Amino acid sequence: MYNPILAADGYRERRRRVLEQMGANSVAVVAGAPEENGLKLFRQANDFYYLTGVESPQSYLLFDTRNNTTTLFLPHQSEAERDSNGEIPSVETADQVIADSGVDEVLGVEKLASRLERVPRIYTPFREGATSMTSWDTHIAGRIGRFSDPWDGTLDRYAHFIELLRKRYPIADIVDLAPILNDMRIVKDAHEIDLLRRSGKLTARALIEAIRSTREGVYEYQLAAVLDYVYMSHGARGRAYNAIMASGANAWHGHYAANSSVLKNGDLMLGDCAPDYRYYASDITRMWPVNGTYTDEQRQLYGFMVDFHKAYLEEIRPGLTDEEIRLTVAARMKKVVSATKWIRPSFERAAQWSLAFPYHMSHPVGLACHDDGHYRGKPLVPGVVLALDPQIRLPEEKMYLRVEDTIVVTEDGVENFTEDAPLELDEIEVLMKEDGLLQAFPADAFPLIPLC
Repeated sequence: MYNPILAADGYRERRRRVLEQMGANSVAVVAGAPEENGLKLFRQANDFYYLTGVESPQSYLLFDTRNNTTTLFLPHQSEAERDSNGEIPSVETADQVIADSGVDEVLGVEKLASRLERVPRIYTPFREGATSMTSWDTHIAGRIGRFSDPWDGTLDRYAHFIELLRKRYPIADIVDLAPILNDMRIVKDAHEIDLLRRSGKLTARALIEAIRSTREGVYEYQLAAVLDYVYMSHGARGRAYNAIMASGANAWHGHYAANSSVLKNGDLMLGDCAPDYRYYASDITRMWPVNGTYTDEQRQLYGFMVDFHKAYLEEIRPGLTDEEIRLTVAARMKKVVSATKWIRPSFERAAQWSLAFPYHMSHPVGLACHDDGHYRGKPLVPGVVLALDPQIRLPEEKMYLRVEDTIVVTEDGVENFTEDAPLELDEIEVLMKEDGLLQAFPADAFPLIPLC
């Protein structure tokens, strides 16, 4: 159990909500993450962790509406394995697992098959379980890549699991459990909001340190290393996603992650990353000048995006859909566009494009950076956590800018989890006058090994 903050009653309540939404005389099976190959630290699949808090590979959770019980099917752990790797939740620690997670029973994985016989309906999520640095969209992209490769085409573990259920229990109707889980996970409870708030503060703290450390001649990957240091020295396991530290023209590629370029005088830096903090992510973007001073062009364009961002923060509230909020903000910012004396015609065209772009309220954030669940097209409710990231594109000049925070919808507006990171341009310029981690040591104390 990695996360001791949520008591057994909390996990039990989540599972009760699943049971009450399932059809009668049915079961549901949620598969945990597989054993990691190599030396990577194991991280449980998000759905499984959300429902149990248990960190054991090759595990399964069974819901049974026939008696309203939940059972964990866990691996066995030998004494030799325990001596070598430390204790994990297993059949041998069943009493402790029941006390920690609140399930009714713990059995060995080998006993799951008998519980699925002669059941008319079996629910299971029709998606690959997101784990470390993954989310639903990365799994879809990976699946498309595998299926388009004539030498691959392999199913992921979860698709294979669904295939086995259909083959082994042909009389059962196999039903997708994901819609039930999505509706639950899109609205965060108080426990989740507290963890997301902590993750957001850590996200902002790390980005502040990266901004302080920015100097001409520094490599993008060195700023990414600053983020990692801050994350892991404050209790995170690592990153929620690969750091985007994009300087100059690299920022045109919104999800650039090579981080191999050296920072140059005059470049604008785009920084986007967040920690994996007790399984909860965040999301942030700020853009700052490598030399510490925005040019007139940078100040006008990025300043416009900051104003756009602040307008959204003021207009988001429960009871409105994302499209209703977009139209209200666009009407406000249309006046700004008209009143601005743009330095170049392309800037005004880009601003007009930005007013019409429908996805500035971007994606849910939670156990994954791009979390499961859907909020578009329906009124927002308190507890929805999302990434707010107004953006602007200038195709003629290969320029792309955005500013992003992670927010939660509250009873009367929003709370900004990442607000500690400076938003105003003048504040960022002041911050850049300070020394960061990379300036804490003499430049020749740890000479860089040249990149190949």
